[in-house]
Amino acid sequence: MSAIQQFAVDHLPIEDRLLLRVAAAGERESVKLLVTRRYLRLLWNSLAGEMRAAMADTKNPAARDFLLEMAETRATAGADFSTPFREPVAAVEEAGAPPPPAPEPETASAAATPPRTDARLQARLLWGMQVKRTPEGMNKIALMALDGTRVDVSLSDQGTFGLMKILRDAASRAEWDIEMAWAPGAPPEAKTAAGTRRLN
Repeated sequence: MSAIQQFAVDHLPIEDRLLLRVAAAGERESVKLLVTRRYLRLLWNSLAGEMRAAMADTKNPAARDFLLEMAETRATAGADFSTPFREPVAAVEEAGAPPPPAPEPETASAAATPPRTDARLQARLLWGMQVKRTPEGMNKIALMALDGTRVDVSLSDQGTFGLMKILRDAASRAEWDIEMAWAPGAPPEAKTAAGTRRLN
């Protein structure tokens, strides 16, 4: 997938699922993905686990998580979480509308407008994931849908913190009872031999 321009997460109350929209540079439309509570819990734990492992030299778990919380605060302090989600330029131009302003960087904004009514019809249900940290300090995230769609995203720590924030905010709006804080003692992650989570 091309460089990510924007993430947005909305709660679909009837389905009680989250709608994750991913817009990438050069793509003709955003990718729409449905997230269940169980999937979100596993994704969060996986992302948090990679971020914790990156600070493995901090021996005290409470100190490590405090430092991660401070790092998240710094990383998201200057981010724009209020700009409404914009469909990619190509899709807007095809619809005959004027193109939107220049895109925000990476995970700069979260959902401020509700999804279009047809969004849930186009959305794909997520069932598997892979999260891996590269030697260069990037987080490579693969999101896998039931229909075979795979969305590969490579995020810096700042982008990862931004994604985690909008997921946490969406779970709070949905009133999902999921622990999404930098607290020690997060439940262990169950992986298959291939390192891919499969959700029933």
